[in-house]
Amino acid sequence: MQHSTTLTKTTCISALIIGVFSAVFAFVTKTPSNAIIIGATGIVVGFISLYIGRKNIDDMQLATGGIFMAVLACLIGLWQIYN
Repeated sequence: MQHSTTLTKTTCISALIIGVFSAVFAFVTKTPSNAIIIGATGIVVGFISLYIGRKNIDDMQLATGGIFMAVLACLIGLWQIYN
C-alpha cells in the first residue's frame, strides 16, 4: 500500500519535530533567552502548520503536539530566568 506525502502532512510533522527539538534544546542550553527564542519560533511554526492542516484531524494533532512542546520550551526558559 502506498502512502501519499502531502504538504499538510509534511508541515505538521515538521512542526512536531521542531517543537520536540526546541524542548530538548531548552533543557540542554545554559542561556534562557535562547530557549525562549527557539520556543517562540516553534510556536509560530506550529500555528502556521495548524492553519495549513486544519482540514485533517490527524495533521492537527501533530501540529498541536509541536505547539505543546514549544510552549514547554518557553516555560523552561522563563523558569531559568526567574530561578
